[in-house]
Amino acid sequence: MIKSLDFNINLFEDGDKFLDLLKAFIRDYRNSSWPHERERAMFAEELFEKALSTYQEALKVAESKVQGGFQTQDDLKMIQELRQKHSYWENKLKELTNGDKSGCCC
Repeated sequence: MIKSLDFNINLFEDGDKFLDLLKAFIRDYRNSSWPHERERAMFAEELFEKALSTYQEALKVAESKVQGGFQTQDDLKMIQELRQKHSYWENKLKELTNGDKSGCCC
């Protein structure tokens, strides 16, 4: 009946917007007095962590291709951009969670 309800976000293209939305939600509702808002903030943290893990996996794949000799200048630029984005968002998650999520996926 229902074939698929999967929803995908391309983190390379839209990751900054997606993670910024999650960041705002976590920041605004993590310490809410309402249990349902805290629960949603926890879900946002989980999504944030999954996105960081996805970044890390993409980096591993890209770096292994480079080490194997398969790279162009665009590939090297993409890897550098992925590293910067991953580091930036990993630090944002640490700030949001007061360091409770240090080394969450890497």
